[in-house]
Amino acid sequence: MKSREVTGFYVAILALAGLVHLSFGGTTAVAREGGGPAASTPSALSIPSTSSTPSAPSTSSSLKKGDAFSLGGRRCVLAKLDTLPYVESDYTKRFKFDAYDNPKLKALREKYGLDDVVSGGKDEFDRQVLLLDWVNHRFKKFGRPTSEARGALAILEAIEAGHTFFCSHYADVFVSAAASLGWVDRSLALRRPDSVGQGSTEHSSTEIWSNQHRKWVMFDPLFAMYVEKSPPSHDGGYSRGVPLNAFELRQKWFYRDARDLVFVLDKERKRYRKSDLPIFRSRHAGFGDLSLDPSALIVYAFIGYIPNTNLMDAGPDYGRMFITKDRLCEGTKWHTRVAPADPATDPYFPIGQATLSLVPDGAGLRIALKTLTPNFKTYMARTDGGEWKPVGDAFTWTPLARSRSDSNGPPPYVGGYRLEVKTVNQFGVDGPVSTAEVETDAKADVGRPLASPTSAVGQ
Repeated sequence: MKSREVTGFYVAILALAGLVHLSFGGTTAVAREGGGPAASTPSALSIPSTSSTPSAPSTSSSLKKGDAFSLGGRRCVLAKLDTLPYVESDYTKRFKFDAYDNPKLKALREKYGLDDVVSGGKDEFDRQVLLLDWVNHRFKKFGRPTSEARGALAILEAIEAGHTFFCSHYADVFVSAAASLGWVDRSLALRRPDSVGQGSTEHSSTEIWSNQHRKWVMFDPLFAMYVEKSPPSHDGGYSRGVPLNAFELRQKWFYRDARDLVFVLDKERKRYRKSDLPIFRSRHAGFGDLSLDPSALIVYAFIGYIPNTNLMDAGPDYGRMFITKDRLCEGTKWHTRVAPADPATDPYFPIGQATLSLVPDGAGLRIALKTLTPNFKTYMARTDGGEWKPVGDAFTWTPLARSRSDSNGPPPYVGGYRLEVKTVNQFGVDGPVSTAEVETDAKADVGRPLASPTSAVGQ
């Protein structure tokens, strides 16, 4: 940004107290164990009644990728286990997420036609980028705020009335717009060291949870920007890379001279490298030119994670914010907050996951699921690419079971059996898919009696 002082925070900040820890939709969140629906069951899944729920496998006894085990006397190997971890920490407990039944979210989504805004996206991440671009282009005047509007609905109305806003207002609108569509985006408070660079000392950005990329991704609504790690292609062009979170961006900017960084702007996904900076974005009366230049990146020296997304009701909870910093920040006075011991991991706990735990039990595998999903609705599961069906968070999977209808041909799926599980929230948004694959020696199946149809569902 240019040298005019633009503060990324509101001038007066009052620490908010009394928020419910780890609250989803106004209730305290716990690991989901035994509360999911138990309707029709996928093939080879046994969904117990509430009176006969299997005991959840302990983490220590759960199978790991490559483990060999026995099912009904057959030697098997867990050939694949792709599942995000379930994390419970001081940082997860700080967060409060906006609720599905918040009428303000419904009003925001409907008044501004946000379903139409993102409808052209070919996948989830593309739709999130379309929303980012929309928020950026709703703002017409950038600079010192001329309105005290707070919360997305009030800010958008004030924009229509001709008011001017800061980067923090862009972030507020995007957080709530994302929440209205069932996504989780969180605000970031940023600050540059006094000894580095010039221009604005503070900035506001965000990170959105990408189910598609299974990670947090930095989204800056002021510049309609995210950042990828993408080495130059052989022809000197820009191949699509991995979108980065704020800490990954920070480390590559400060400690690797921004090598392999690509700055991606607007819904057209225009790509730039550090050598292309500054990039003109817009011109504003009373402020001047707004450009993406190094001053918009050096503010990532301090990263403050704001632990609530219910901004239309409560405003940002700066009081419970936690801040990543290191030796770059020495000598600069800023907010005193808890600093994560492992800044690459502690703030980046997964959400929306269906964490799989598998324990051999006779002819089947006992499955237990855990998740940290705001506005959780249900788990869904399927086997061998079949139909997705709702499951509870404890069930039995019998991967070796087969139907008698296969008796005239070769045994299906011999050598590989797949289970996939995901969460769905109340907005209908799917979480990342967890996958387990079991392999067995094909020769061991030759001549063995086929399982009965009832065995195929583990009953």
